[in-house]
Amino acid sequence: WDAALACTDILVTPGASTDGTAMIAYNADSPTLFGTVYHYPPTKNEPGTMRKIYDWDSGVYLGVIEEAPVTYNVVGNSNEHGLVIGETTFGGVSPLAWTQTDGIMDYGSLIYITLQRAKTCREAIQTMSDLMDTYGYVSGGESFSLADHSGEVWMMEVIGRGKTYGKKGAVWVAQRIPDGMVASHANQARIRSFPRGDPDNFLFSPDVVEVAVHYRLYPADADPLEFSFSDVYCPVDFVNARQGEARVWSIFSQIVDPTEDFQSQYQAYALGTDTGNRMPLYVKPHQKVSVTDVMHLMTSHFEGTVMDSSKDVGAGLFGSPYRPRPLVWEYNNTMYHNERSVATPKTGWSFVAQVRPWMPAPLSGLIWFACDDSSTAPRVPIYSSSTKIAPPFAGKGSQDGVLTPLLEFDMSKAFWVQNMVSNFAYYRWNDVYPVLRSKIDAVQRDLLKHVRMTDEHAMKVYESDGADKAIDLLTIASVNASHRLHKKWIAFYGELFVRFRDFYNIVPKKDEPVCGCVAIEAGLSEETKRRIVSETGDHYKVLDDSDDHPHLLVRGEMKMNPIVASASAVQR
Repeated sequence: WDAALACTDILVTPGASTDGTAMIAYNADSPTLFGTVYHYPPTKNEPGTMRKIYDWDSGVYLGVIEEAPVTYNVVGNSNEHGLVIGETTFGGVSPLAWTQTDGIMDYGSLIYITLQRAKTCREAIQTMSDLMDTYGYVSGGESFSLADHSGEVWMMEVIGRGKTYGKKGAVWVAQRIPDGMVASHANQARIRSFPRGDPDNFLFSPDVVEVAVHYRLYPADADPLEFSFSDVYCPVDFVNARQGEARVWSIFSQIVDPTEDFQSQYQAYALGTDTGNRMPLYVKPHQKVSVTDVMHLMTSHFEGTVMDSSKDVGAGLFGSPYRPRPLVWEYNNTMYHNERSVATPKTGWSFVAQVRPWMPAPLSGLIWFACDDSSTAPRVPIYSSSTKIAPPFAGKGSQDGVLTPLLEFDMSKAFWVQNMVSNFAYYRWNDVYPVLRSKIDAVQRDLLKHVRMTDEHAMKVYESDGADKAIDLLTIASVNASHRLHKKWIAFYGELFVRFRDFYNIVPKKDEPVCGCVAIEAGLSEETKRRIVSETGDHYKVLDDSDDHPHLLVRGEMKMNPIVASASAVQR
């Protein structure tokens, strides 16, 4: 369960966004994924040039495929033509998931090879289908998110053909998200039945039903038009609803209806107690969403809902929404689980990608990239046509046959610095997280202004000097922004450490003569006090006849000599 329940995506169509951009948001969640921006420069290849394929998840060598004659510039999960691809894993039924062991193409390689070969969503869908059919598909079921420069946004879901069907590769269905709508997926297949004869909005493999019939997953005499990809290949159960679809419910609930009707209508489904009440594939937001809104949707911990984990005993002294893994655990021969929110500590990297249809294709793609937990890491803007990645964010992945440096601490890498800040917040969540979020929001506002100015400058250069010069400008802007953010985050870690050292909140105080600061004792919440007394009785009770304890407390501080008190708020 833990391995499969990774990643969350949001798909925003141009008509649903405040500025007419298509957006894909993607959290890549894995404790062994190093946060780095993959960069594949464009190439021209002679016939017969071969390429090695390594499984993205495991790093295992899978085989070789023939390279394309021409490949495109790829930055992260976007390319120079404005194509973006994200994913989440749903696994699927056991006869088909991870059973095609003689295949060469895994889902990660599928993404990055397709980005090097396709310009549009439709080209990408066909390219992925061809790659899987030609070389076999070794992964489990996947939901892919796609957006392109034309403004089209698609969801594609695939699952392997298994071992006994007689044909390698995968079956799939792809559905275009109508303009003005927002979709999402999170480790549960979501496309259900689909019409034939509407290629503008629905695409599918010819044998998508036949494979299900072969494995007796769908009756041979049933109506093919009633076939539901999701219900057949990945039936919803308690875990998939509570750990996967609940994240979609969280996202949709925040954008659909301010009266919370949607939230209440599908709450039982999200809780896993009514798995038949399926949510729609996409929703219309009650007001258009901005890129900042999408960034905030990716920070969700189910705040204010029945799944808010920051309110029960597991939240500890500082109200943490997080719990140690695994997600599912056993006590007294009974299985229990932790909630699985959109934001999670194990995120290796995440992005919110924008594709701006009104801009020339080489200038249209922009990824807001973060190296850790999507609620605690800042996002740097990197243009999709960039020809260079700044060293703090640059690197290769296991899909490149490279051992990632997860055991090599390096302050020059954004991954480690952003993890330092995140992990500092985890241990004193209620104290640190509000300060951290305020900092991130301020940083993102400044970077948004920077992007607007860069866009204007790049358009002028594009019109006067051509695409290459404009791309040079965008590359420099991306590299400089990356360096500035990395330097700022190192300094911010120091600020947090100074302020929240030793369980105090140490803040400036100009007239304080010793340190120019005051150390505030955070104390315990009333709920924490109640729980301690309830569990321990009089164990910690201050006895009236004791003479060796502070006998008078004023706002949590020890009463002291007035001269000392004037010099320091807390007795040292």
